[in-house]
Amino acid sequence: MRMSQHFPTTRRSTREGLIDSQRLLEQAGYFRNVASGVHALLPLGWRVLQRVRQIVFEEMERAGIQNLQLPILQPRELWQQTERWDKYVASKTMFTTTEQHSGAVFGLSPTAEEVVTMLVAGEVHSYRDLPVILHQIGPKFRDEIRPRFGLLRAREFEMSDAYSFDINEEGMRHSFELLRLVYERIFTRAGLINCLSVHADSGAIGGQGSAESMAVCAAGEDVLLTCDNCDYGANAEKAESRYPRPEYTTELQPVQWEETPNIMTVEQLETHFPGIEATDMIKTIIFTVDPDSGSPYEVAVCIRGDLEINETKLRNALKADALAPSDASVVREVTGAEVGFAGPIGLKNVARHLFDESVKGMTNFLCGYNTTDHHALNVNFGRDIPEPESYVSVHAARQGDQCAACEHGTLRESRGIEVGHIFMLQQGYARSLNATFTDETGAEQVIWMGCYGIGTTRLMQAIVEQNNDKDGIIWPESVAPYHAYVMTARASDECQKAFADQLVSDLMAVGVEVLYDDRTISAGEKFMDADLIGCPWRITVGRKAAEGLAECRNRRTKETTEEAIDAIVHKFATRSQC
Repeated sequence: MRMSQHFPTTRRSTREGLIDSQRLLEQAGYFRNVASGVHALLPLGWRVLQRVRQIVFEEMERAGIQNLQLPILQPRELWQQTERWDKYVASKTMFTTTEQHSGAVFGLSPTAEEVVTMLVAGEVHSYRDLPVILHQIGPKFRDEIRPRFGLLRAREFEMSDAYSFDINEEGMRHSFELLRLVYERIFTRAGLINCLSVHADSGAIGGQGSAESMAVCAAGEDVLLTCDNCDYGANAEKAESRYPRPEYTTELQPVQWEETPNIMTVEQLETHFPGIEATDMIKTIIFTVDPDSGSPYEVAVCIRGDLEINETKLRNALKADALAPSDASVVREVTGAEVGFAGPIGLKNVARHLFDESVKGMTNFLCGYNTTDHHALNVNFGRDIPEPESYVSVHAARQGDQCAACEHGTLRESRGIEVGHIFMLQQGYARSLNATFTDETGAEQVIWMGCYGIGTTRLMQAIVEQNNDKDGIIWPESVAPYHAYVMTARASDECQKAFADQLVSDLMAVGVEVLYDDRTISAGEKFMDADLIGCPWRITVGRKAAEGLAECRNRRTKETTEEAIDAIVHKFATRSQC
């Protein structure tokens, strides 16, 4: 491909607030923003995506996984069978459309569990037909509230998704581990420098176990917590930890009712009551559950004063679709007090009252008691408030906590971009869609499922986030749009032009894909574009063309050599392939 005929680069960004990968991909001409969350892949971006797809397809087929293509338009009735239609519509996640003639309603696929399960239910009848793993790469649509960061959070995007179907739980777990290894190979081949597999929340997909593949980088949207002693790692939404527990006295002190005017935060209370620390306090937070539904309700959550509530864990504990901290007006209505003074004493106007496990065993603690400008000291379970019947784990793990897995390491915080997510779906979808098989005894059994997703367009940008410098993108050879960027220092020099033409022809003859900069612009501008676009090699035909030499520069290492055409061609013809 000649640069004189190629889509132009911009070399500058006219928009603010872009992360490095988004800015570089736009500047170098890989994609353009069409509308909020909608992008056009330009020729360079399309080539990179084809290479990413090729890696995914090759690794799936290497693992014996079959490829197919699933429809984007999916009927409402299918999603209603799994009870996900109303949830996805209520959360404003799914784009919907109505057929003009019949009035039939369809969703634009945000995910494909329903349709693939329906297909398998119609084709698989016996245990002899299992296991089956099916895979596709195709477009997805989600009505993101705040599309941002280019290809990382878009309304239209591309995904690789695979689905496993097994006869039992053991088979499902085997498929899960198989796909975990497939994912590791894909991300290694694609050039991710640091990719972690961490425990994750299953979210709207469901199931009882999931893991995310995270490309570690400072611009990542997700907070990760990993142990410095073992291989434990989790998304902060899912992470468990052990936190310091002070020794509480068993001698109960008389309760005291204290005035605390305009003192409502833990920090303010520590200052107001010298000697009392956050670990001696219980704070009570009021949440509204399913706030956008027709029947929202309030719950109260009590947690130790130095800890925070993990809303994802709380939502899962309540089996709720959504929740949010209650508005001040709701808190006043429920507690009879202003925000900051809620407490477990005499609190009755809530549907449920949950106690985090962190408050278990606390004595003589400080808490609110639903009276504005007042707190209670030396409150105790069993005397001043009933002993909780049970406890839940809804505290947020944090950097510096002890690892809950090995109990010796310390959790460290990093950030990452989610590039893959795998789930053990269990039997929920199969049961809803009647995906069954007959076992060896002739009895009917429900299929066990797993699902596995890679955001291929997200992966493309995550690679750039980990592979760039101040001058531009540094593509790994396995996904680079072209292997080499060939340029002449002076396009008007006939000797240089003839040398470059011959070099490009010889390289292409041995299978090297070349981006040839034949434009009549300065060498400096060509160097800038070469670094910005990020091909693994830049080959410059300059003043030594008459001597039969060209300059080869490695984009990543910056190493430069001068070589003859035959040597350059031989180097590329014999290079190791990713």
